[in-house]
Amino acid sequence: MIEILDSLDVLAQPFLDLRTLTLAGIRYGSNAAKSIDRERIEQVTLCPIVYRQKSGAGTEPEYYDAGGRRITLDEVVDSVIDAGGMLHVAGNISYKIAGGTVVGFALYGAERGFLAHFDSLRSYEEFLTAFGTPDSVERHEVYGDLLGYRNYYWGSKKQAYWDSFDERLSSVNLGDYDGNHGPRPAS
Repeated sequence: MIEILDSLDVLAQPFLDLRTLTLAGIRYGSNAAKSIDRERIEQVTLCPIVYRQKSGAGTEPEYYDAGGRRITLDEVVDSVIDAGGMLHVAGNISYKIAGGTVVGFALYGAERGFLAHFDSLRSYEEFLTAFGTPDSVERHEVYGDLLGYRNYYWGSKKQAYWDSFDERLSSVNLGDYDGNHGPRPAS
């Protein structure tokens, strides 16, 4: 097993066998209920029972159902483990859950997270040299301004986002995320 946090350069490899990876001690493909310590969970997103969420710096997140009832963190985590969603832990690390299984890893927050390891990359060209040519690239623009590039590496089921505004790698996700498995089917 390769622990990503001990070998951050593994994120730049064009081909990865996700079954050989762990992130902060959690194995890809593991049973979420058994492998993720609930005490480590700081926030939950994409939870099917959450209708509204309140969160902010220095405050504990609050979750509400469609009827306005406040839901406990344990209820929210149970829902994600049963139905799917994202569990976030300290260090700008997230785990994507589907059907009780860890099906994705994410690292984000270049300036304050583990991706600061790649701070030496100061241009998109340097990023491409380090990570290789992606299988697909999506330009992220708002009002005609280039914000960044979403780079897909299908051999690794990986997505790496290059932030053109700050000239840095700002997120990497591995596994079952939109676009990571190849071209999207035509609608």
